[in-house]
Amino acid sequence: MGLFGPPNVAKLEAMGKIDGLVRAARYKKDPAVAADARRALTGFLDKIIQRLQTKNLPQLNTARDALVIIGEPARDRLIFIIQQGHLHRRQDAAYVLGVMGDPVAVKPLCVAMHNPDPLLRMIIVEALGKIGDPSASDTLRKALGDPDKSVAEAARKAFKKLGPAPA
Repeated sequence: MGLFGPPNVAKLEAMGKIDGLVRAARYKKDPAVAADARRALTGFLDKIIQRLQTKNLPQLNTARDALVIIGEPARDRLIFIIQQGHLHRRQDAAYVLGVMGDPVAVKPLCVAMHNPDPLLRMIIVEALGKIGDPSASDTLRKALGDPDKSVAEAARKAFKKLGPAPA
């Protein structure tokens, strides 16, 4: 592999280099390389989800990026975590689901709003705002009256992203 050649996905996969696979998945010059890297990342889904627990911010950001790149299989795992995971994992799952922007996540996120943790509720409201699906409007309307001011403020901002409310 030359210094400026395409990423060697097979080598990165064999070495378990998630960071390198994330970069390869963004490789614009050859869609086949990017597709191979996405496929390879999917094989590391368990490891990537475990990495969400790290305190190392660059690794955490890479894990989040990888989950977004993986797409649907990661989305389904993150929805499961939203429903049953530990609190900090639920927070990360909600954040990544927001970045993914997949409307399939709206209903599970709305259900998760019953959690007593205000930070989780705020992250969920922000995620619903990023997804921008009108089906979240009832949940966001309720969040406007949340006892935690940060949740209510996030709901106000999320509503702006949804555009005019249906009559």
